[in-house]
Amino acid sequence: MTIYLVRHGESKSNYDNKHFRSYFCGQLDVPLTDTGTKSADDLCDYFKEKQIKHVYVSDLLRTQQTFEHIFPYDIASTTTPLLRERSLGVFEGEYKDEISANPKYEKYFNDPNFKDFRHSFSQKAPEGESYEDVYQRVEHFMNHVVNEDTQKDDIVIVAHQVVIRC
Repeated sequence: MTIYLVRHGESKSNYDNKHFRSYFCGQLDVPLTDTGTKSADDLCDYFKEKQIKHVYVSDLLRTQQTFEHIFPYDIASTTTPLLRERSLGVFEGEYKDEISANPKYEKYFNDPNFKDFRHSFSQKAPEGESYEDVYQRVEHFMNHVVNEDTQKDDIVIVAHQVVIRC
């Protein structure tokens, strides 16, 4: 069995955070950019040569679009929220400079016990998920969704940065 891990192509949020004002994305349902679509199209040729039996896809728009461009033909697939990006809770959609200046959330940007929520295994944004929470989701997915039948086959997982890290 070979598992191919594919991160979604460049999303509107990825582009905005590089070129405009940074905001927290998390589980916001943002589309791919033209560059992201092109990247997914390029992977289509790569996977045509593989014997992929099943594709597992996050239910967020950017991964759905990536999947549709990589596999524009019929292929067995499962869409699941277990592969969603890490939730950033109340920070999702908020501009980083504004939320960090809000006294209500000051501790998440200044207090050592909270300020590492973006990269810590155990810290999380308010009403969000930690890496540990995502790890548990991914572990459940691997143990209960990827069943014994597919464990003999080559599969693709189209997901997000934190899911792939976990």
